[in-house]
Amino acid sequence: MKVKQLCINSYKPPVQSQNWASSLFLNLYRCNSQQISRHLHRLKVNNVVKGGQSFIFGEEKVGLAVGVKGSCYNAGGEVARKARQYGFGTVVLTQNELNIKETSQVISGLIQANYKYKLLGDVAQEKQQSDENNDQYSYISDLHVQENIFEDSYFQQLVQMAQIKLYARDLANTRQEGTPQYFVDEVKTLFKDNPNVEIQILQGKQLLESQLNLFYAVGQGSIHPPTLINLTYRGNKDSQHLHALVGKGITFDTGGLHLKSYGNMETMHLDKSGACNVLAAFKGAVDMKLKVNVTVTLGMAENAISNTSYKPSNIFKSHKGLTVEINNTDAEGRLVLADCLSWTQATYNPTTILEISTLTGACAAALGENTGGLFSNNDELSQELLEIGKELQEPFWRMPVTDEHKDMMKGQFADLCNIGKSKVCGASKAAAFLFNFVDEKTPFAHLDIAGPMDSKADKGIYPPGATGFGTQVLLKYLVNKQE
Repeated sequence: MKVKQLCINSYKPPVQSQNWASSLFLNLYRCNSQQISRHLHRLKVNNVVKGGQSFIFGEEKVGLAVGVKGSCYNAGGEVARKARQYGFGTVVLTQNELNIKETSQVISGLIQANYKYKLLGDVAQEKQQSDENNDQYSYISDLHVQENIFEDSYFQQLVQMAQIKLYARDLANTRQEGTPQYFVDEVKTLFKDNPNVEIQILQGKQLLESQLNLFYAVGQGSIHPPTLINLTYRGNKDSQHLHALVGKGITFDTGGLHLKSYGNMETMHLDKSGACNVLAAFKGAVDMKLKVNVTVTLGMAENAISNTSYKPSNIFKSHKGLTVEINNTDAEGRLVLADCLSWTQATYNPTTILEISTLTGACAAALGENTGGLFSNNDELSQELLEIGKELQEPFWRMPVTDEHKDMMKGQFADLCNIGKSKVCGASKAAAFLFNFVDEKTPFAHLDIAGPMDSKADKGIYPPGATGFGTQVLLKYLVNKQE
């Protein structure tokens, strides 16, 4: 289901239009602990709803006063939920004590929370259509803001990035329809008429012909051929710099012959989130006409079980030329990424490489469900990504890759093994494995989003389902690389 894009319009205060008679009027206040009681007294309300690090005042049918303390993004998320609760499809920002940056973040949070992925049956679809025709909206469809905010470049950029993040969620939330071929069709539809975008597809046995043996092995047990999708956008043909993004796209992960247990497989349609985020960020760069050159590689494969599945103890030669022994078929994402990284570097020799993936449960265990892991060979690149993530409420934490981790990934019967000699430090070991397939002189960052790839509850800026976490970080990085 494709969710409608939020329509944002500007207006000149004061608000007098009769068309907004059934709108939710939003007032934003800056508050701290000393101001909370003063606001409550002025608004003559007794009920306070705490949402994230923001506070909602005055749950009236016609207006919502929000005292923002802490995360502006989360405050916007709570506005979206209250509008949905009361059935308002239009929100009008009428009073605002925040600056333009803070207001932009509130609206970004509103957009990110104003989303739902649910496949409805025929009767439910008819009811939803009837409700929309009678202005009984389930989600906000129109937002009105003051003109001085509407024209601000930071505001426009944040709105565009938030909407691109919703597109990443749409892609990641697909179930059985989200096959490698689905993504081939998607990119051809998106970019077939764009002269600035080059499309390259390697599918099935073509991967073997290009020495992408690890990649092919992961997908050889599925009826859906494994597929490498490469897209290159030349937004600045005068520049010699080319930035690469690589995404893990396991469209469903059974674990292979090392079958996942009950409770660990049900969300594995989200194992393609890295590739979905990369594709969305690329679309954002093209839509925004960024003056930057970027190439993206999506490694799309289904890790299925059949009589042709790859097996524990198999040894394959990678695109890089290193041999890899398979000790666990559920450590498949790193195999796909290894070949994708090596192929991308050999084909394009990029200036920098960012790779994003739902790679290890160990990273989720270490950092929780709200923070991604960052592993890099470059301090400057790491710092830049950490600062971007903090600004956009997609936080990362830098994790180590040491000689100890690299030694753990050496193989007994091959150059490398895909699972390592020890059961400890799984996230760092996986990153150490990937480091073997990137030239150490090339600034490289591996982003592990296994923890924040999905939301199990409706809170903050995230409704249940795929989050699109990391999409905005990738896109903002490209924005910053414009020349």
